[in-house]
Formats: sequence, C-alpha cells, structure tokens
Amino acid sequence: MKTRRPYHRLAALCALALAPACSKTTDGPVNIGNTQAIGAQLSDYTANWDGYVEAYTFMSGSDRLRVTIAADGSGTVRAGDIDVIAPPTDPNVGYPPGPMDPVPNRLREGFLYPIRAVQVQADRIQFGIDQDEIYAAWCALQTPVLRSSPDAGADAAVYGCLPNLGYIGGSTDCALLEPDGTQQPVDCVKLAMCEGPQICSCTATACSLWQHVAADAGLADYLDEIDGALDSTGNTLVGTLVMGTTRVTIHLQKQ
Repeated sequence: MKTRRPYHRLAALCALALAPACSKTTDGPVNIGNTQAIGAQLSDYTANWDGYVEAYTFMSGSDRLRVTIAADGSGTVRAGDIDVIAPPTDPNVGYPPGPMDPVPNRLREGFLYPIRAVQVQADRIQFGIDQDEIYAAWCALQTPVLRSSPDAGADAAVYGCLPNLGYIGGSTDCALLEPDGTQQPVDCVKLAMCEGPQICSCTATACSLWQHVAADAGLADYLDEIDGALDSTGNTLVGTLVMGTTRVTIHLQKQ
C-alpha cells in the first residue's frame, strides 16, 4: 500500500470504515461486458460528466466536479470552476500558482488529474486519483542542490530543491539565511514545497516527484478514488469521492 507524507495524507483510505463502498476487491481488468445491464461495461461510462460534490467546496468555494472517461479507460478529473492552469515553466516559483491550499488532501482546482486503475464491476465504476501528479512537471524543472554530504554526518549525499539553510518563512517575503547572515529571497510557495515534507526527490542529476504511484498499480494503491453507479437512464452518475480521509457524495450528469 502506498504511503505519503503527512502533508498529503494522515491515514489510509479505509481506516475509518465509514461504509461498505470503501471496501476493496481484487483489482482486475476492466469488464468490457457481456450483459445489457446499465453500468455493467466501460462503454456505459464513456462520456464527459459534469456535476457537483454534495455539501463540500474546493478552495475557491466552488463545488463543481467534472470527469471525462474515454473508451480505453483513460480520462481526467477536474475540480472547481476556474480555468485549467498552465503547466509550470519557472522552477523558482512554486506550483500551482497562488497560495497553498490550507486544507490538506483536497483536489486542487484547474488541474486535470489523470484517472488511474479503472475497473467496472458489480455495475459500478471505480478509479484512482494521485493528487501528487499536479507537482510532477514542477519537480522535473528543479536543479538538484546538495543539502548534506557523507562527511557532514550523512550516510550518503542528500539532494533537494533548495540548499540546507535556515530560512524566514511565511505567506510573503520569504528568504533563505546565508551563513554570513545575509538573506536570499525565495518564493514562499517553493520554500514550503522544498523545506516542508518534501514533494520532490532529487539525485545528483535530476529531481522527480517524491512518491509517485506506479503506472501499473492497482486501485488499492491509490488513496484518492471515485466510486460511482449509474441510474436507470444511464445519464446520472452518483457515487463517492474519497480524498485521503475525506469521503463525500458526488452527483454527475452525462453531457
């Protein structure tokens, strides 16, 4: 089972035992279906879906949720009502742009999260979401910085996306503290991403996402998940969205 830093996840998905829908079955191939029952095959869900999360809002205050599912099982999940954010281009500015979400384990708005490990069984669809994927492109932009070397007491050289210095942190006007006492300005979001529970994993030559679910992982490896079923018309999808330890009801309409 995949684990994550406390910044992202504080407990395993099913530790709360909130409902039978939280239980897992053995991961397997998508059921292409030999029955006419609505919801028994992937093609029943192939569409653009638009709706809302019940009694819950994302950072902007929007409760909108959109899901796209293609015939091959690929697709995306998009939270909120803001425009899709551009990919990161500046390694010195944290990502996504703007302040960090004060609520942990909540999908960020404007990012197209790929859906993973899709499976259709028992007339419902289930798939995983890796919240950390939003940071993957940003981590790839980083230049590794040596933070400690073996002769400094470490077992091996340790690299990161900022040097191992003291710092002044906050929401604005952040800085690294050089040994001579001078201050080196640094973007506050980047400081939080590099000095908090680390989002990027760096070697001497490159940085990448610290903990990424493998492409061939099963549904049980994802701490975030959508699990839903169609109504009798096949045009309404009702289910649950799990984000870490938060479990909410979603209502989606076929577009």
